Amino acid sequence: MKRSIKHLPKQTQEELNTLLELIKHDMPWCCMVILYGSYARGGYVLWDQRVEFGVNTFYQSDYDIMAVIPKPRMKHVEDRLRNQITPKYHKAFAHRRHASPQFIVEYVNTLNKELERSQYFFTDIMKEGIKMYDSKEFKLAKPRELSFKEIKEFAIKEFDIHYPLGINYLEHGYTDYNKERYRGGSFLLHQTCERFYNSISLVYRNYRLKSHKLDELVGHAKEFSRELAVVFPSNTNFEKRCFNLLCRAYIEARYNKDFIVTKEEYAYMLERIEILKEIAFRICTEKIDSYDVLIANKETQSQQNQ
Repeated sequence: MKRSIKHLPKQTQEELNTLLELIKHDMPWCCMVILYGSYARGGYVLWDQRVEFGVNTFYQSDYDIMAVIPKPRMKHVEDRLRNQITPKYHKAFAHRRHASPQFIVEYVNTLNKELERSQYFFTDIMKEGIKMYDSKEFKLAKPRELSFKEIKEFAIKEFDIHYPLGINYLEHGYTDYNKERYRGGSFLLHQTCERFYNSISLVYRNYRLKSHKLDELVGHAKEFSRELAVVFPSNTNFEKRCFNLLCRAYIEARYNKDFIVTKEEYAYMLERIEILKEIAFRICTEKIDSYDVLIANKETQSQQNQ
């Protein structure tokens, strides 16, 4: 694992160092902070603005950061990262455009178990990640490298579980639309999105967030395809409101009798989810198919070495 971020742009270094200092100050018991994803691998996007399908869109790569903790108290840590550290970070750079952080939290013993069984989301982080902080209290396990055939089998297995469940939720969501049950149906639409985003994450990384928060799922999934960044645009108040309702629906559609979704809002959600459904299927099948080339290349290389 790399140790330095000095090759990154100065603005990026400043933002990452600010995040790191906030984490160390507010979570002094955190034992490792690891940068992974596009900023660790390369290929990040500092800023891109364009018009796609008549819609003004913008894109900026997020900072993907893993916080490794010594004790299994993940909910407490996730809340602190989301509700305490992230707002402080945004406030520090409120005067300029800046990248947003996306956090995952892993208990060090769990992380080592996943490395020992060669869970390739974590093994990729070990190969490509940048260790920004290490308390030196713990050592990470050395993983066995999985074959592309094994990785493909994992991807197919997870896709065959989660994508059809998303389709099933969506079908029931249409039933509720036709019967004008917009509040209850919005919960089904939330679950549809969650399953599609999980399908993508599991196919690409064999990992899914331990979260039902759609904004977090969107933030983590968009690194796999730029198309995912514009599924739910935020150019108008209506677009923002509809996505906010969809995010809230996981809890409020079931427990808040004052939670209201109109026919127009519900129809818009369905329209955007159809786009998500198509993108999820296409990029997942493309990723799964891509392993065939890697498997064939590996076999050819092995034959040449014999």
